[in-house]
Amino acid sequence: MRVCVVGGGLAGSLLAWRLAARATDEVHLVLGEHRAGDATEASGGAVRGYEPLPAQSELAIESLLELLGSQVLQDWAGYRQAGFTYLRAAAGVPDELEALDRCLPGSVDVVPGPAMVAHGFAGLPAESTAIRERYAGYLSPDRLRHAVLHDLAGRPAATLLDGGASAVVAMADGSAGCTVAGRSRSYDALVLATGAWTPAVLHANGLPAQGYRTKSIQYTVYPVGAWVPPPFSDETTGLYGKPTGDGGLLLGYPTDEWGVPAGRPPVTPAIHERAAELARVRFPALRLGPA
Repeated sequence: MRVCVVGGGLAGSLLAWRLAARATDEVHLVLGEHRAGDATEASGGAVRGYEPLPAQSELAIESLLELLGSQVLQDWAGYRQAGFTYLRAAAGVPDELEALDRCLPGSVDVVPGPAMVAHGFAGLPAESTAIRERYAGYLSPDRLRHAVLHDLAGRPAATLLDGGASAVVAMADGSAGCTVAGRSRSYDALVLATGAWTPAVLHANGLPAQGYRTKSIQYTVYPVGAWVPPPFSDETTGLYGKPTGDGGLLLGYPTDEWGVPAGRPPVTPAIHERAAELARVRFPALRLGPA
């Protein structure tokens, strides 16, 4: 097959990388014009196997197993095995842990929320549960993206194209066409891996764009004292965080801001103030420096 992947973020790069490894495929990757400041560059890169929804947990476990099984991917991504603590708002052991324990035996501890005081957490409700993963951690999606692009550039089946794609059209015979750098091209399949720019790309090419929305995700990075919590997600408050590679701490709190312009994220001071306030309550030993 002759395939075009539009979008040089992590999703598009990895898809093109997998396809280019198959001798039957020729792959063109259109890198796009928005790699600086895209979601791949901004992502905190937390990695864990547990997710509350079974379908998501299945994908997360599969991804974690692939990462743990490949020293190349770990090196490319700068993977740090720092564990992960997921704080559930309900007591008891969730059914979704069965698959994770089967695939990675002994990788998970389940602790009643209030007992997490022994691990530096405080104020967790009686009806809460901490799921602690040993083999989870965090990586750099942007570093992984650049490593994949470097490897792709040396593969005979892959062609990297700068710029964006226009005149995207679906043909009656099931093929697709687009124009890249002023040249019209035809493909057996065309994938739009355009992230937050997807609605604009669809609309510009006369394709249905209903149902696609962009959401603001905001976080702050702080210098911290000697004690740093592990990567965590707190379902009881919405707070999440992870250490950074330079010894700081990334903290985030959910927003309800939808329809924000791609590439021009808003800054909402109240969100960051709330995250810092919650972190100080949840982690008494935490000392946050200036944002």
